[in-house]
Order: sequence, then C-alpha cells, then structure tokens
Amino acid sequence: MKFWPQKRWKQILLIAILTFVIVVIGVLGFIFFKINSDYVSGIEVLNADGAQNALIIYHPGLSSFMKDIVYAFADGLVENGWRVEITTASSQAPTDLSGYSLLALGSPVYADGPSPTIKRHVERIGDLTGIDTVLLVTSGGSDGGAEATMQQTVEEHNGAVELVLSLFNSVPNEGDPLDIAEQAGRDLFIAER
Repeated sequence: MKFWPQKRWKQILLIAILTFVIVVIGVLGFIFFKINSDYVSGIEVLNADGAQNALIIYHPGLSSFMKDIVYAFADGLVENGWRVEITTASSQAPTDLSGYSLLALGSPVYADGPSPTIKRHVERIGDLTGIDTVLLVTSGGSDGGAEATMQQTVEEHNGAVELVLSLFNSVPNEGDPLDIAEQAGRDLFIAER
C-alpha cells in the first residue's frame, strides 16, 4: 500500500492537510511552552515611601490583560499609601515575605486552571506565614476552577486569602476591568504586620 497518492489533486490535498497539522502542533507547542515558562523580570517599585509593603507576583499571560490588571491594582494600592513591588513568577522573584504585609498573586486562566508558574512560585516560597493574600485571576469569560485552585494552593502553604478578584477580557464585567482592579486596590485595608 502506497502512502503517497498518484493523482496530483490528492497530493496537493495531502500536503495541505499535513501542513495544517504541523502548524497546529507548532502553535499548541508554543502556547504550552508560554503557559509553563517562568518569565524573569526585575522588580519594579511603585511609591517607594509607602507605609506598608505589598509584593505582587504574576504570570504575564499570552496578552497584556493580566499585566494591565496587575498594574491597575497596584495603582489602587499606591493611592491607598502602599509601597508596591511588582515582578513576574520565576526563580528570581522574592521568596522571603518577612518584609511584606500583602502578597498578591496574578494568573491568567489556562484550561480552567491558573498558570503553573504561580503554583511553582508559591512552592518555592514554602510557608506563607499567614500573609494576607489577594488573588487576581483573568480569563476570557470563565475562571473554570482557577480561583479555587489558587485559593487552595495559598491555604495549603499557610496563606490567608483576603480577596479573590476575577476579571474577564471577552465577556462583560460589572464595569471596566481596569477600574475594578484599581478600586479593589484602593479599598483594600490590611492591618500592619
């Protein structure tokens, strides 16, 4: 039995199908790599003279939506008098939380779960020592089980989830998602550690 067809139109069709399959596999491989990869970034400090310290660690995602939400939330914290450090989840991100009153973890939703990089970073930290934690979850329209998974991970590592904020980029929120994130930062009150 021959794999390669004899007729020209069948050859063209087979080449088109094989090309499509290769492209799909390549795209899926790229997305899988991006979802599971740590992104090393520096630590950006907002409001260096703030009264309380917050650390925001996030996975940037495939679009700018997660980053935009993180920075909007950080702007709200700054307006509330916080000193905010922002970085991405990686082996270079801080693991000593003793100087912080608040930890915020941000993750886009992939296949109904959070980015594996967030869970890996919480595991690198180990004991969260009861730190007040905010979960920022972004998705196209449903968090699936990402909120619950992130909350469980934080609680398993001795963190205290104070707020879970899910925002969507493809379905309506109850207002502009950036405004909602900023307001959440403005409204957050955590007693100093």
